[in-house]
Amino acid sequence: MQKLLDWLCSLSILRKLFNTESLAQFIRYIFVGVFCFSIEYTLFIVLRNTLSISELLVNIIVYTVIFWLNFLLNKFFSFRSTTNFKRQLFLYGILFFFNLIVGNVLLFSGIRYILVLLSGEGSWPVLYLPKIMIMFFIISWNFILYKKVIYK
Repeated sequence: MQKLLDWLCSLSILRKLFNTESLAQFIRYIFVGVFCFSIEYTLFIVLRNTLSISELLVNIIVYTVIFWLNFLLNKFFSFRSTTNFKRQLFLYGILFFFNLIVGNVLLFSGIRYILVLLSGEGSWPVLYLPKIMIMFFIISWNFILYKKVIYK
């Protein structure tokens, strides 16, 4: 693993963005992100297909369930932080609600609306693509905020 990290850090563009420690954090963060995304997306599909409530409400429920898993894995595994639990939880909570409102309400509704216009209600892109697109954006901006603000 260390040789891989050293090689990645030797690449010019990555050297400008990451040192070995930051790259290791990023790799662990991506691992946690993929793991949590898999659980979140699977739960989203299961609940959407079994509950008689709106997709938006299902999305909010699933996102809330994932809150603790993501916080704890990133705190202790990705960023290996052992201090400031209350402060980090508070800041993580603020980011969580920002992501919930901006990412999962505004973006979800907006992306879904555009896809309905392009491909029609009930098509595959409308049913599955908005969630994938939202997660990509949230994972991207969260790493920077976790590293520079929450778990610093």
